[in-house]
Amino acid sequence: MPADRPTPRVAIITGGTTGIGFACAQALLARGHRIAIGARSAGQPQVQTDLARGLGAGVFVAALDVADRASVDGFVASVRENLGPPTILVNAAGIYQEAFLHDHNESAWLDQIEINLTGSFRMTRAVFGGMMAAGWGRIANIASTAGTKGERGYAAYCASKAGLIGLSKATAVEGAPHGISCIAVSPTWVETPMMAKAFDRIAAERGITLDEARASLNASNPQGRIVQPGEIAATVDFFCSENAPGLTNVDIQINAGADW
Repeated sequence: MPADRPTPRVAIITGGTTGIGFACAQALLARGHRIAIGARSAGQPQVQTDLARGLGAGVFVAALDVADRASVDGFVASVRENLGPPTILVNAAGIYQEAFLHDHNESAWLDQIEINLTGSFRMTRAVFGGMMAAGWGRIANIASTAGTKGERGYAAYCASKAGLIGLSKATAVEGAPHGISCIAVSPTWVETPMMAKAFDRIAAERGITLDEARASLNASNPQGRIVQPGEIAATVDFFCSENAPGLTNVDIQINAGADW
């Protein structure tokens, strides 16, 4: 097998229906891996049709709620049954809701911690034993520059992503003797459906158009542009290749020169 065609593995991507998760699924599929996508919306017929059109009929797609242990365990069991034991995990499922501390809704706080941090823990726990048995595993947690930088209105998101970076480092240390590597990948703003909410907020706050809001975010970045999902996927793809056995226990920032 050529060097750029690694041993085919079974890869789970959470939140893989759109954005960064979908781009990671595309990249890993192109490498010959067997792909399983899980998301809350993945049980919807139209979503499954769209994914089959975009990725091919061989991709396993099923509903997954990382906030629910039974859903996580059931999804991973179905992946094993349909594709085989998963040895690649990309935790890309995530949410955010802007709120200021003085009137922060507690349920919004708990939801972000539950999905962004605890959900990644649940998925890791569900596949870790199988990776130990295989003597090989790769876990990529999609964190954020918000995990190391604070910003007004993003307390829950910052806290959840900081926790995810910490979880990644602990996972890397625990997994190292078993051939399991783990990294956090921390992007700045990425052009995804989730980011559209930021455009809406900026436009409303400043009384400007959506195009002007986009231009303001472009201008705030030293490279003068918004990072694309494929850039994140390329990093994940390299991490999961046979060329990066020592890449683990790090937080890789894809920030285009920005602090946030």
